Amino acid sequence: MPRKIPTLMPPAPPAPGGRLGHGGLGAALRLVTLTLLLWNGTAAALSSDRRQPIDIEADGVELNEAKAQSTYTGRVEIRQGSMHLWADRVLVRHRARRPQHFLATGKPVRFEQQLDDGGLVKARARRMEYDISSEEIVLQGQAVLEQGKDRFASDRIVYDRKRGLVKAGARAKGRQRVHISIDPDR
Repeated sequence: MPRKIPTLMPPAPPAPGGRLGHGGLGAALRLVTLTLLLWNGTAAALSSDRRQPIDIEADGVELNEAKAQSTYTGRVEIRQGSMHLWADRVLVRHRARRPQHFLATGKPVRFEQQLDDGGLVKARARRMEYDISSEEIVLQGQAVLEQGKDRFASDRIVYDRKRGLVKAGARAKGRQRVHISIDPDR
């Protein structure tokens, strides 16, 4: 069963001399840093995926060549190698007739991908953006990212597929605190 990491308490008032008291912001930052270092979420996405073709299925599509974009609606599914994305609606922006940026919305949008280490990363949110060149996924609105039994939850999560880097909450320009559950047996 995953061990629950308690949410961080507000910083203690400054101690005499202007320093933060024990358990203050410095301790909170150390705890977050330690938590992120211990989390095994550093595995990168399956490296062969980026060389695979992108397949899209949907109930309908509207192609707008003048704006270099296409809009897919109704049970949209996007696949590239082991990466899968499911959404209600996806806007794809193109450059030189190649997809460059995906904006997916849904209740929720779901994502999963196999990692180089054989694990699986799963995510869900109300809105998901994916930039192909940076391989960065931005999850917004009731965002959750899971790898094995480890779990991040916040209003905004940024997942760098290439480097296996996760930012959440304030580090990802979000407004809500982060809730992290880490399985100590991993």
